[in-house]
Amino acid sequence: MSEAKLPAYNVLDSELKNHGLAVSPSELHGLLMGMICGGLAVSDESWVAAVCDYANQGEPLLDSAKATVRQVFDAASGELHSMAQVLFTSTAAELAESQFEVTLLLPAENEELELRAEALSEWVTNFISGMGLMGMKKAELTPDVTDAVSALEEIAQLGINEDEDMDEQAQLLEQIIAYVPECVLSCLVGLGQRPESVEQPNIPGMPADDEPTLH
Repeated sequence: MSEAKLPAYNVLDSELKNHGLAVSPSELHGLLMGMICGGLAVSDESWVAAVCDYANQGEPLLDSAKATVRQVFDAASGELHSMAQVLFTSTAAELAESQFEVTLLLPAENEELELRAEALSEWVTNFISGMGLMGMKKAELTPDVTDAVSALEEIAQLGINEDEDMDEQAQLLEQIIAYVPECVLSCLVGLGQRPESVEQPNIPGMPADDEPTLH
């Protein structure tokens, strides 16, 4: 699996605009992360159609635009693939000592508070949409995933009130940004669980021939 790194927010923002794609870096990354958590196969180009529909009015992506989006997809799938390997092959004791970091593609910390808050809302909204595109049905979710999705839906509605203390809101925003990865991990674990009767479970973010054994 590729160890591609996410491009910087501002760099990717410029590239997406140059390609005429109607999507922000946060929207694109959130969408792809949600689709992968929801079970998107990462061994083919299933993601292309969704990006075309979402960001390019259903039109095919030019090779240059496709290469830009692939950077984001490869980084997202590589990150979730690595975490899934650890999550589904480790004992409880090993997991207790493990640290997981989920990257959110957001403007830098020195950017305006409103911009970061808006980008977080975009990321979360599209993460949920991405899982929905993969057939996620709320009635069939585990309690942990249901709680995670509910929390993300609330976070998506948050905004900055200019009439309130900006420093306090900045601190709260950073706490929320730090909490979102926990929700993502809950979705990755919960949506990766399949009944024992299924012979070849589909671990989100992992090719079928590279799936670990749950201990």
